[in-house]
Amino acid sequence: MEIYLYKLLFRHNYRSILLILWIFILSFLSYSNTILPSETFSVEIEKLIKYEVKNLSQAVNLINLQEEINENYTCIKTKQLLSTIQTTICLHDSRDAVSQEILEKKIWEEKYLIKLLEFLKRYPQMNFIDVGANLGIYTMFAASIGRYVVSIECFKPNINRIHKALQIEKLQDNVALISNAIFTISGQYLKLKSDPHNIGSQAIIIHSSMNYSAINDTSIVKTLRFDDILPVLQTKHIRHAVMKVDIQWSELYLCLTGDKVFDSVNIPVILMEWDVGAGFHDNIRYILKYFLKRGYVATVDMCQILDEKDALYSWPPNIFWMKTSLSKIC
Repeated sequence: MEIYLYKLLFRHNYRSILLILWIFILSFLSYSNTILPSETFSVEIEKLIKYEVKNLSQAVNLINLQEEINENYTCIKTKQLLSTIQTTICLHDSRDAVSQEILEKKIWEEKYLIKLLEFLKRYPQMNFIDVGANLGIYTMFAASIGRYVVSIECFKPNINRIHKALQIEKLQDNVALISNAIFTISGQYLKLKSDPHNIGSQAIIIHSSMNYSAINDTSIVKTLRFDDILPVLQTKHIRHAVMKVDIQWSELYLCLTGDKVFDSVNIPVILMEWDVGAGFHDNIRYILKYFLKRGYVATVDMCQILDEKDALYSWPPNIFWMKTSLSKIC
């Protein structure tokens, strides 16, 4: 009888038992001289985190936000938005254009942030997906109003600064932070093309596939397909979300690999960078067709509809894809 009860308990509580075991190990280490190699320990913790998300691809680098970040970054309080909302952002040095502007103005992309925050506050069932988080200003503001955020960023120095800001604001439980680049194939290692004047803004070099990742090389990133985040969304019961996408000409890969996410989650608003660079017209046409086929309309400000005929020529640098009744919000 005792054996039967033990098996029953273990079958239904194996996750709790595993977590308790790790707590015991941490407690033991803090009171002993035993030294566990930090790299091995981090790998095991990462496995434990992934274990809590069913069917998560091994390609997904889900960051352990309970681990302390002790680096001495420059972190500032932002400007207050909508009279009450304020958060923390951790910056790069003054060589980074985004960091410099945030340092001076205490905010970044204010008018777009306000639009999204107003929508989130109006619809409390909405969570947030931040694709290309950079320093995490959208992530931090959305988490600060109590929404769960799935935040994707490929550049490790950005990841560390978001992690630090979450730690300062005690918002670790509000965010799933994923350190990957979106591509057509999961689990590849690609190089990043850097911009010396915009340190936090990186673009993947698509023909730079490698067989390994140098642990300390921040210019090498691991890829995932956008649908790989679906288990995270399902685990957190995210059925409705607002999205922001700014991934340096990689928006095409989000469309090519994201059907399951868009089929499973109601995403009525998408703020997307619209950068029509030379050589990217075919990509832009595909993205345009993809969202129009899914019933979205492109707008300037969630209200003013853009003419699709002008998509390659005169659309603004950031647009809102809307899949909701505009009369309800305009």
